[in-house]
Amino acid sequence: MNDSTSVSALPKSGGVSLKLMGMLAVGLLLLVVCWLHLALGAKSIDWALVWQALFNYDASDSEQILVREMRMSRLLVSLVVGAALALAGVLIQAVSRNPLADPGILGINSGAAFFVVAGLLFVSGSRSVSVPLLAFSGALFAALLVVMLTGRQQSSGRMILAGAAVAALFSAMTAVLLLVDQQGLEKLRNWLTGSISASDIRKLDWVWPYLVPAMVGSLLLAKSLNAHHLGDMAASGLGVKVGRLKLLSLFVIVVLSGSAVALVGPIGFVGLVVPHMARFVIRNDFRWLIPYALLLGAIVMVSADLMGRLLVRPYEINTGIVTALIGAPFFIALVIWRVR
Repeated sequence: MNDSTSVSALPKSGGVSLKLMGMLAVGLLLLVVCWLHLALGAKSIDWALVWQALFNYDASDSEQILVREMRMSRLLVSLVVGAALALAGVLIQAVSRNPLADPGILGINSGAAFFVVAGLLFVSGSRSVSVPLLAFSGALFAALLVVMLTGRQQSSGRMILAGAAVAALFSAMTAVLLLVDQQGLEKLRNWLTGSISASDIRKLDWVWPYLVPAMVGSLLLAKSLNAHHLGDMAASGLGVKVGRLKLLSLFVIVVLSGSAVALVGPIGFVGLVVPHMARFVIRNDFRWLIPYALLLGAIVMVSADLMGRLLVRPYEINTGIVTALIGAPFFIALVIWRVR
């Protein structure tokens, strides 16, 4: 048995020290990426001005306004969305035991997006109240549909096919809605490609009440997930109620994915790539894997948003397109590796 998957013994102090040093290195990398995100873009800003905008703000300076009012907003949204999608990916791969699982690939993000679009078109009410709830409802419905289509076999291939079918179904229905009301939903077209620029820092107020408990909940599930990694029977023998664990994990996945979709639209592959990046360092000790994934997810999303602003500047590529360009080859390579 691999020591990293054992829940009965704590890691040795040396291992803990190495993991803490690794987390410190990842945290420093995140700070560097955040600084670059604030300094670079369609217009590059001197680093001294970035520092001044953060700690000695001058509201009369147009460049400092750009940093403080626009790029800082995008940075905070990127951090939150990246962390949420990465945690959702860790949990969905853990409970399904499927390394190819991802909220985007399994259609959860598409389901959330469809419910948001349909709700805004047909349901009246305050957007700040309705959008997260609509996203959660769609994510939950899509997840349950994938589980139903997968059946009791729980094979990786069957789950991916079910997810692809569900994603295609919801994407097609969303396209139909956009055709029905082109004028009313025109502003959602950019959002549907996964765009940080389509978001607003005020939207964070929509999801904080749900997102923070979900993130804390994912951390609290770490010990049980370690036991579950040993198998259902072994987990039951260690006192883990497997059915309840899967139900709680599903609830947390729905909230994390729905929150991300409510903020920036459906962004794929972050939940697929980041858990594998974290496992390269931590293996499957979820007590460390989850915090690492949270930081790495933030790094990936901030970097993707930065790349989208730099690759064709002064124009911009939506963040969801950048993550697809990065994640799709990774997904293909992972499938080929598993087939072999």
